[in-house]
Amino acid sequence: GAKMAFTRLQASWDKRDLEDISQFSTPAVLDEIRRQAEADPVPSTTEILLVNANLLGVVEENGQQTATVFFDVLLREDPRQDAPTSVREVWHFVRPVKGTGMWQLDGIQQVDQ
Repeated sequence: GAKMAFTRLQASWDKRDLEDISQFSTPAVLDEIRRQAEADPVPSTTEILLVNANLLGVVEENGQQTATVFFDVLLREDPRQDAPTSVREVWHFVRPVKGTGMWQLDGIQQVDQ
């Protein structure tokens, strides 16, 4: 599911489809993505070559579960790019412990290369 979330977010970002992003992110993440889209409104094309995802852990606190996932990704943001770019990020997903709530993206942290 984490790999699917990564590719979905990238595809939605490329189209600047904030409506789709709102379906699987918390309001705080959506607000940050909205600010980034306002600063860079031109749609883009990203070619994802490889997505490795490792679950770092799941914690339960105050009726909420938080899953932390490390992504190691190779991608091209420009078709003229010779070598792919390596992207390393830690994503945080949350969902309620009770009920049928789906995982929502709650934060993204860049990892130094």
